Amino acid sequence: MKVNELQILTVSDLVLGGQALARHEGRVVFLDRGLPGDRVQARLTRMRRRYAEGRLETVLESTARRVPARCPHVAKCGGCRFQDLDYAEQCALKQRQVRETLEHLAGIAEPRVLPIVPAPEPFHYRNKMEFGFAPGPDGEPVLGLHERGAFDRLFALDTCLIASPLTVEIVRATARFAAARGWRAWHPRLHTGVARHLVVRHLPLTGQCAVHLVAASDELAGLEEWARTIAALSPEVRSVTRILNHSHAQVATGEDERVLHGDPFIVERLLGLEFEAGSAAFLQTNSRQAEALYQAALDAADPSADQTVLDLYCGAGTLTLLFARATRETIGVESVAPATESARRNAARNRIANASFVTGESRQVLREWARGERPGAPKPDLVVVDPARDLKDFVAHGWRLDQVAPFDMFPHTPHIECVARLLPA
Repeated sequence: MKVNELQILTVSDLVLGGQALARHEGRVVFLDRGLPGDRVQARLTRMRRRYAEGRLETVLESTARRVPARCPHVAKCGGCRFQDLDYAEQCALKQRQVRETLEHLAGIAEPRVLPIVPAPEPFHYRNKMEFGFAPGPDGEPVLGLHERGAFDRLFALDTCLIASPLTVEIVRATARFAAARGWRAWHPRLHTGVARHLVVRHLPLTGQCAVHLVAASDELAGLEEWARTIAALSPEVRSVTRILNHSHAQVATGEDERVLHGDPFIVERLLGLEFEAGSAAFLQTNSRQAEALYQAALDAADPSADQTVLDLYCGAGTLTLLFARATRETIGVESVAPATESARRNAARNRIANASFVTGESRQVLREWARGERPGAPKPDLVVVDPARDLKDFVAHGWRLDQVAPFDMFPHTPHIECVARLLPA
């Protein structure tokens, strides 16, 4: 086996993270694509002592599990890697991967893994999408998504089946406007150009939509006219803003935001509470499945009115406020100051007075409370940790994993969300 060599391989499995797994001459080969049962031709791209990596060139024989992909971009898009795998098979795969990860990586014998909760809608479920600009071969701006495995290559978007139809309409309208007005697209390698990203957040439970254009400067012809054009597409478009990003980093955020139309933020409703969503706010990107996830966390914790809850890495306070409705007091800890400010506004919006928020890195805040260096140390009855990626360490320090509930938040992708309940050993 040599780099750049073509090999005929049979895919035997999919590993955590989405790579296809095959074996050849006693060595594991990880492929960028492929489904279990596929017989493929692949080009080897990297050789290591214990494994090799390859790029799928051709599917010679398809697995019976393969279904026709509905999206025309699925072969090159970096998003929906498993759209051509039957959805029930996707869920079964993720269920097994959760169990195997707990057993093999965390060393937890016979973990209690509840049946995975499928997404209510396997398509059009994402409430936030980030699109990029890049110079096309003729100099015109291209607006679309990244090709799989490439930070500097985009393809023009024709459609997207995990975004809302309004989101796709906004992208198409922006692409037409940018081409007509001669917007210069940002070049990720040369760091030239102006138009960088388009972020669309369309919240399904309230129907409100926000559109954020990230640019290197205000040198975009017709910026206010563009905002009016986008706002006219639907009354659901409540906010259109321009965000400046002068850095070289390929991120869809910035340091200066100007409202071009409507309000500075929109609002989503989860389990009866309202949460603001500005350009930098974190909300679960699958609102309907998020409600099921949060309800599972509440059910697993089974909070009571005499308890105090500590919510670490609380973000904008979503779980903090949901727990506050059922407990005496909740304290959220979050390192990002704008997030804790948003959390306080969310508490006021929902008239919740028994929730407070602390700005600081959670581990450092806990140490300062333990040493008496920070006032107001709570005595929690329940602790919510998001994310909890260190179950092995928790178990080593006297906790027992009682159960894990997997949720498919992102159909057609390798990502999995879980709610885990830990009890004293």
